[in-house]
Amino acid sequence: MTVSQDTPRYVFLMRHAKHDQGQLTVEALAHIRSLAARFSEWVQAEWRTQPERTVRLWCTSTSAEVQETADMLTRDVLVHLRQGEGKDEHYPFACPLPGKPAMGRPDDGRRPWMPALIPASATAGRDPGKVLSAYSPDKLAFRALCAWLEASRAGLDQARRTGTDAPLVVGNDPLIGWAASKLTGRDTPVARGELICLVSERRPGTRWRLLWTLSEDGEAEAEAIRTKIKSKMNTAGALGAVIVGLTTFLLQNSLQHKPTAWQWLAFAALAVSAGLYFAALFLYDTLQMPSRFWSSRFPSRSRNEGRLRATAARLRHGRSSVARPPTSTARVLQASMVQIWAWIFTPATILAGAGVACLALGASGHSGPVDLRPWQILIAIFVLAALAATWVAWQRPNLGASD
Repeated sequence: MTVSQDTPRYVFLMRHAKHDQGQLTVEALAHIRSLAARFSEWVQAEWRTQPERTVRLWCTSTSAEVQETADMLTRDVLVHLRQGEGKDEHYPFACPLPGKPAMGRPDDGRRPWMPALIPASATAGRDPGKVLSAYSPDKLAFRALCAWLEASRAGLDQARRTGTDAPLVVGNDPLIGWAASKLTGRDTPVARGELICLVSERRPGTRWRLLWTLSEDGEAEAEAIRTKIKSKMNTAGALGAVIVGLTTFLLQNSLQHKPTAWQWLAFAALAVSAGLYFAALFLYDTLQMPSRFWSSRFPSRSRNEGRLRATAARLRHGRSSVARPPTSTARVLQASMVQIWAWIFTPATILAGAGVACLALGASGHSGPVDLRPWQILIAIFVLAALAATWVAWQRPNLGASD
């Protein structure tokens, strides 16, 4: 397979499953079997035309729960994929290169697909077992680990044997969560037994983004997120109503007295703010829909489309967050809730503050920087409304399918 700029790179990070004194619990074993089945489905579907793709296994600790989690996951994935033997299914885990030793040592019962401890070259030449403590890792070693995961170099001591390999790192939390947050540039919590997939499109300036997660999240977690969403809906509705009242007061005042430029600016900021608050309210309401009735819009990201088509697709279909399937309903809801809060609710609050500030400047006697004519005001209102509508279309979440 030829590695080009359009060939995405992947990194898999996994926190060990629930255990009791190093031994995985019965519930954890059942979860790993389910996780392996879904991971196998994704590998077979996404990499069906890329037989050179492999997963290279590493671990950040030699603890029993980490080693057993990695071994159970890989064993169950191999079981699922070997059920398709004779159908040109490719081997998913990194085999030894010609003339190179296997990652595992057959003489001690370790299988070739079992993970190796991260090499010292990945932690600035120091022993990973000593400097990658799950709770208090050495800062320089942690940065070196993240740089090692991101590096495009390939080789025996690198994260990838070849340019098409994807490292899978199993370890303890919070170290795994910190690594995920460092690579993506945003908070990325990782639950016990959760496997996350990060992807990078190899384009200059692009960051790693969270593609999907596999976890034990169920209806209880989804309901807790929906409860949080309801409180945000109430806040957005209340603030929107207050801003509408204030905007109406400004409009009535402008009809009775000649308004200053500051008052017009306050009116514009408050009107757009109210629109964004109500947009956030309606988008939060869509998250309350049971996942059974989610309408799956076509993914807005495509490596084969030009910039213009990609932009048009984003406006039609919204912003992709984490892929569903395979991601759980709870994680999709959480990601979409944060997305709406950061990109629609927060800008609305900033505009509301700016509107109040402009109103205060107008009340202080300042006439404003310029004199505005009615036709200029109408054009400004039209442009602001179009920009706000485009912004909402650009930032609204694409929830995905019900699986």
